[in-house]
Amino acid sequence: MKRKFLTNTYLKGIDNYIMMQFEDDILDCYTVIKKVNSIDKPYMSTRGGKDICLLKEGYYILEYMPKNEHYGVRVFLDENKNDLSYYIDIIDKAGIDYDKGLFYDDLYLDITIDRLCDDLVKVWDEDELQKALDEEDINKEQYDMAYGTLKKLLNEIAQNSNKYITNDHKSYIEKNFK
Repeated sequence: MKRKFLTNTYLKGIDNYIMMQFEDDILDCYTVIKKVNSIDKPYMSTRGGKDICLLKEGYYILEYMPKNEHYGVRVFLDENKNDLSYYIDIIDKAGIDYDKGLFYDDLYLDITIDRLCDDLVKVWDEDELQKALDEEDINKEQYDMAYGTLKKLLNEIAQNSNKYITNDHKSYIEKNFK
């Protein structure tokens, strides 16, 4: 299992950015907002057979880390704060390292939702989760919890009921990012 820090996730090639971290008691989560000021080259991703730009100068990354869930939601937004794509990490736990900031222990399994590809939903890295179990990097309880969380999330996505995904991200950034 790999520990990842929100203070440096998705910042490869970005040499100038503004970042803000805070606790949101209303959404019951920790939030990180990043605005990219300078990047060596746009971060492109092929999704649904289309090449889409997820990061370039002026774009935002909004990350919700729910306090009592086993996932984190990352939203990529353009310079006008329009949603481009969601990346959901299924995690074992999240917390705060007082030296390095917010972290999560990644359980490999991920979901993407692409607004630019007709809201295409895709599950990623099931093979990595299985390999982690086989190599005893995680235990059976963590493996089962990852799949239980995946099932819950896919149901919430289908019903459009996940409060982090359905939040008005543009207004949220405008209200909280100073």
